[in-house]
Amino acid sequence: MKSKLPPTYETAHTELRELLAALQEETVNIDELAEKVERAHLLVQFCREKLRQTEDTINLLNQKINPA
Repeated sequence: MKSKLPPTYETAHTELRELLAALQEETVNIDELAEKVERAHLLVQFCREKLRQTEDTINLLNQKINPA
């Protein structure tokens, strides 16, 4: 199982969609289930953090463009 996080949001999102599809289609055997769920959890955390960072950057830029 991959433990390294992907380099980009898009890569993480694609991997997460693939994992979720496998889980929904029940193509994951019971021995792999915990690993897949753990990986999905890590990818969700990674994506949330990337989105938070992007939101922070956009908010900072908006403050520079439109100072209060």
